[in-house]
Amino acid sequence: MTSALIAAALLFQVAAPSDADRYSGSATDPVVKGLVKVADQIKLPAKEPGVLVHLAVKEGSQIRAGQEIGKIDDSEPQMQKKAAGYQLRAAVERYSNDVDIRYAEAASAVAKADYEMLVESNRLAEKSVAQTEVRGKKLEWDKAVLLAEKSRHERELAKFEAWTKKAEVEAADMAIQRRLIKAPFDGVVEELSRKQDEWVNPGDTILKLFRLDTMQVEGAVAQSQYDPHELHGCQVTVEVEMARGRKETVQGRLTKVSSIIRGDGMYNVRAEVANHQEHGSWMLRDGLPATMTIHLGTGGGATAGVSSP
Repeated sequence: MTSALIAAALLFQVAAPSDADRYSGSATDPVVKGLVKVADQIKLPAKEPGVLVHLAVKEGSQIRAGQEIGKIDDSEPQMQKKAAGYQLRAAVERYSNDVDIRYAEAASAVAKADYEMLVESNRLAEKSVAQTEVRGKKLEWDKAVLLAEKSRHERELAKFEAWTKKAEVEAADMAIQRRLIKAPFDGVVEELSRKQDEWVNPGDTILKLFRLDTMQVEGAVAQSQYDPHELHGCQVTVEVEMARGRKETVQGRLTKVSSIIRGDGMYNVRAEVANHQEHGSWMLRDGLPATMTIHLGTGGGATAGVSSP
């Protein structure tokens, strides 16, 4: 019985078509003609209205992420921050100073002692002190107690006022920061849309910025030769054509394999590659012709090494 089962299993393995049998043969790595493209470009807008009092770049300037490249007039929020800062210090000082509380508590203790002395006098010698005087001392004691309670309440209010002024300082600082124009990434200023000393409104484009530390290479692959699952996430070697026939070789990885087949039977692929500088200039630029070799079998678990029929 066991021998029969083994024989049946062997027969099934022979009869069952393997992955390789479903394809015509081993595939070679696709070599794709394409173009280098900018990976990211933005139109940097103004966030607050005002005069563009400072613009530290010009077209073609290379900038670093976080670099301050311009500023909108911030004199108003600067004054608001300064005023709120003074008020914050005053509120903190009021909260820290407990002189009023200590004085009211001391006055309360004295008034209590005076009242108790009069009460004791009347206990020892009835009607030795007029009741009006006794009630007056009791009123002074109650007043001192209430004054101490009021002082503690005002101190608590000073704490909340300090928090409010701290929030106003932070809000003014945020308004100042919103008037600073900073680069969101390493790149190159491609186009200036505003000049220094011009008025800008929120949303107005100040400049167009290209990101050049990471570039994309776009090309197309024949559907008749490669299925998309063979290419997903594969590593690539890109050879870029530079001036006077020089070649620049960079490494990267496919980040997009289109699910749409074009009318010519091709589908688009896109890789990201790291750019670098030479003599202060970025080597890869938008529009340069490139040849991309896709290394099959280096993606995330896709069937590779075979070609489609």
